Amino acid sequence: MIPAVREATMTTPDGRTLAYVERGPADGAPLILSHGTPGSRLAHHPDPGIYERHGVRAVAYDRPGYGRSDRQPGRSVADAAADVGALADELGFERFAVVGGSGGAPHALACGALLGERVIRVGALVTPAPSDTDDFDFFEGLADLNVKEFGAALEGPEAIERFLRDYVDGIRDDADGVIESILSELPEVDRKLASRPDVRAIMRDSFVEAVRQGSGGWADDDLAFAKPWGFDLEDVTVETRVWQGELDVLAPRPHGEYVASRLPNARFELLEGGGHFLDEEWALVFDWLTTGVSAAGATSAGP
Repeated sequence: MIPAVREATMTTPDGRTLAYVERGPADGAPLILSHGTPGSRLAHHPDPGIYERHGVRAVAYDRPGYGRSDRQPGRSVADAAADVGALADELGFERFAVVGGSGGAPHALACGALLGERVIRVGALVTPAPSDTDDFDFFEGLADLNVKEFGAALEGPEAIERFLRDYVDGIRDDADGVIESILSELPEVDRKLASRPDVRAIMRDSFVEAVRQGSGGWADDDLAFAKPWGFDLEDVTVETRVWQGELDVLAPRPHGEYVASRLPNARFELLEGGGHFLDEEWALVFDWLTTGVSAAGATSAGP
């Protein structure tokens, strides 16, 4: 039997709609996930039973402008913490873990910096580094497609939305074609994983949902990465683990190493032979994140 998936929306304190989906047991350890860039709440592990087996109540939400969540123009990476805090309130989570992959990782780190003791542990997978630091080369090892995308973001809102227009139209017309064009710059380990029918179906659904409203969410993510994040990495004092694929070119190894070096309570884990997609590591990720996090972290069973 396929485990239940529970979808809902909520209203943030400033009146925006935030869409989210829950997977796993209602009495599982509470965990809030931040999707990649682009992405949506529909991104999930290809094994639907993994949440039940690991006792994780995993809640994924659409960042503003993605999927069914209202846009929040001008948002910063730090602004994600307020949305995650409001989502946790909605679900009755007193304390919880957070995790993000790729473009979602900085947003998870923001929660660790700004939500205080509510956040028990933070997981950051293949995280980009801040772009405004003087002691790090943001472009080192970066795939050409990300160099071009980030360059457009540095030019401003009109440039990045113009750059993303063809991607949005392409995803709507032929999502597989866009995915293949992205994969052409990635290592074999990523191409092999993304060729699996179950993984490809999830990527396709998440990408299509990501651009439901157009390029807004995606552009706002990129613009947020092109300016100060709104918090210092040194402020993430909660226990954190940074997982990094050795061969990743979308968020290369130097990025993860830099972030981990600035976090006061972090452990860096290099996954030898790994790329950008770390699906095979999620069992370990879930187990580490939920150590010490039980259903007692929730004040109610939620909706």
